[in-house]
Amino acid sequence: MRAAHGGDVEGALALIDAGHAELDSERGQLAGVLAAFATVAAGTAAGRSVPRGGLRIGEAARRAGVRASALRVWESRGLLRPARDGQTGYRTYTAADLRDANVVALLRRGAYGLSTIAAVLDELRATGSPERVRAALAARQHDLTRRSLARLAASAAFHAYLTRPGGAGPATST
Repeated sequence: MRAAHGGDVEGALALIDAGHAELDSERGQLAGVLAAFATVAAGTAAGRSVPRGGLRIGEAARRAGVRASALRVWESRGLLRPARDGQTGYRTYTAADLRDANVVALLRRGAYGLSTIAAVLDELRATGSPERVRAALAARQHDLTRRSLARLAASAAFHAYLTRPGGAGPATST
């Protein structure tokens, strides 16, 4: 509104367009997360089985599609709980650890906070059920739809403001 009141209608419209583009980008990311989660939930995201001794951090990170430093951060926050090799002290990731790393990576891409991810992982560990993850993703999708509708209504109101007689913009409709 400041831009419009200052005579910069094009700047105001650019900000609105950027907001819509951001929602579109978020919608695309969410679609990717939903598709990828279906793979994780089916247990096929790792691509190959995990060796009996587990995976080292580099290989676990590669399979999860993240950097090893991300796995270390997630472990420090209590999201991941890899075992340590008794002789070397290296982290070893089991199939369950790799599943958890994939879930964390997917939910982080979907902009979920660490506390939400911790709750999802607790549910997965307790029940073995991906339903909590699906519910979180469905809630995110619902919120995105709500925000998109609100932004659309705000755009319509801004258009009405700009095109009313005496408004900040041209008194024409497009």
